[in-house]
Amino acid sequence: MIINVGDTIKTTNGRVGEIINIGIATEKTDIAAENETSLNAKTYDTDLKYIGAITYTCNGDSPVTGTYWCYFDQIEENLTEKENSDVDVQLNLEMEQQLGK
Repeated sequence: MIINVGDTIKTTNGRVGEIINIGIATEKTDIAAENETSLNAKTYDTDLKYIGAITYTCNGDSPVTGTYWCYFDQIEENLTEKENSDVDVQLNLEMEQQLGK
């Protein structure tokens, strides 16, 4: 799954929020990417299986509000990616209708 700073995600504990930081660990013992040596990224593909975490801010779609963090494997879904995919499907359907398919 591709995640980007600014994407809206849903975590395994049901929180929904906007990603404000993506941290990638550079040391084996820094599982939450909190050390000064960790790297920050604007985009990341969770299929790479790096060690790290995101920081996100919960909004009105979440059962709680505030700023939280979670490990990459605790991201259940990228809602922004899903929304963009749904828009692409709708645009393709409209185009096919216009072309008479």
